[in-house]
Amino acid sequence: MRESSQEITQLCESWRAKLADSTKDEQHQFAERLLELLGWPNSEPIEAKATWKQAASISFVLRAGAETAVAAHFVMPGTLEPPGSLIERGLDFCEATRALVNVTRALNITHAFVTDLYRSYLYDVRADELLLHADAPADFDRDFVDVLSRADIERGAVAEVRRQPRSYAARQLRQWCRHWCAHLCAEGQALPEETAFLAIDRLLVLGFLLDHNVLTRTQWDLRKHLGDLIALAFSGNPAGCGQQLTALFRDLWQQWNAGLFAPAPLLEDVLAKDTIAVPLLKEFALLSRTKFTIATILESFNYGEPAEKARVRMVPEATKEREIYLAKCTLDTIDSARVEIDVDEEGYRAIFQWFDRLVALYERLEVQSEAQAAREPVPEDLDLLAWAERDAAKPKALADKHHHAAERGLTIYYATARQLRTARLMLYLHLISRYHQSKEPFARFPNLDDTFKARQGVLKAGRNWANQPMSNHTEESEVV
Repeated sequence: MRESSQEITQLCESWRAKLADSTKDEQHQFAERLLELLGWPNSEPIEAKATWKQAASISFVLRAGAETAVAAHFVMPGTLEPPGSLIERGLDFCEATRALVNVTRALNITHAFVTDLYRSYLYDVRADELLLHADAPADFDRDFVDVLSRADIERGAVAEVRRQPRSYAARQLRQWCRHWCAHLCAEGQALPEETAFLAIDRLLVLGFLLDHNVLTRTQWDLRKHLGDLIALAFSGNPAGCGQQLTALFRDLWQQWNAGLFAPAPLLEDVLAKDTIAVPLLKEFALLSRTKFTIATILESFNYGEPAEKARVRMVPEATKEREIYLAKCTLDTIDSARVEIDVDEEGYRAIFQWFDRLVALYERLEVQSEAQAAREPVPEDLDLLAWAERDAAKPKALADKHHHAAERGLTIYYATARQLRTARLMLYLHLISRYHQSKEPFARFPNLDDTFKARQGVLKAGRNWANQPMSNHTEESEVV
């Protein structure tokens, strides 16, 4: 393949040189010649649909067996943004590549190659991930030729392309978040950084919900609401985009009790401006879905002081006292049981661990409750009211386990505003994830007003504090 790589570079550079007086038909000839040099003569063209024919001048499918196929999309120069500039901003797509990757997904093709014969991108469509990029023909020769040639695709080279580690995606996400936080603070007069980051956290939750949609209710479809909003942002007339964005946030607060989206007038005043909302939503749509995972979002907080970075990476330790405490809980005491976590000392992953342990405890006690009910005789004259009273007598923790664990089962202590932000976001994401995994119906978000508490100085006696009941916080619940 090395013999033809120089020809490929010359072909791409010559196309660029004659671009001013070239025609689309000539571009087609260059595209077909490039594929021929890669070992794909007489490639199978993809018939353009009316909905996307403006995005690509010509497209082909490169097939290598039943499992691997690459859609090769050729666009006119000026359509693609320079990949290097895109990545510096923390983005994974430009508008054209996002549209063509979506097209490729609809065609059930696993990979998308997008090029203007100068700049190039290669995506894993199923993973929604950018694999390779080239800002110039020389970069294409170095990185793409030994992946897209027929012989290399047939031997599985596309699957062998080295993926970036999660830390890379997390750094990009952090870069994007901090850029927009600074931008919102600059645009919003006297907008505190903490309030600006609230807008980012809302978008992170929305991005996570797109792949873990638990908000299923008649005549309320988050994917449609958000999809229509993003389509408006990319349209030629995005007027009202900011108002619709703030209306979506208001709906999540009013209809789903999502406290993260509770009214914040200073923030809404900024986001209601189309000059802010339109570019924000556009860039949000140009982020890969791989960025909206719990692991990547948590890793994006791995910066700053060493102690805070350690809280992100910290693996929760086994806590014998808590284990004994939970093992002693019964159907009579479970509604008042509460586990206290100090993220300052235990790190953020402790939230996942003890939330799951509480839910597992509720499930165990539910089995016990059902076995106990099966052993009890049922009076023949039991009416509906009496049945309702029997059901009402069951522990509330068993009715909606995930909701109760978040609202009544945990107390999470924080020492700084950043710890509160991170811990709250992680609890939201984990709660959504657990509902999505369990397929249990989701009615509303729990009220977290009593879940998060500022860490008092007296708690800094050491890590064992969290394993002991705290008398000054046991007015209504038994805690450990």
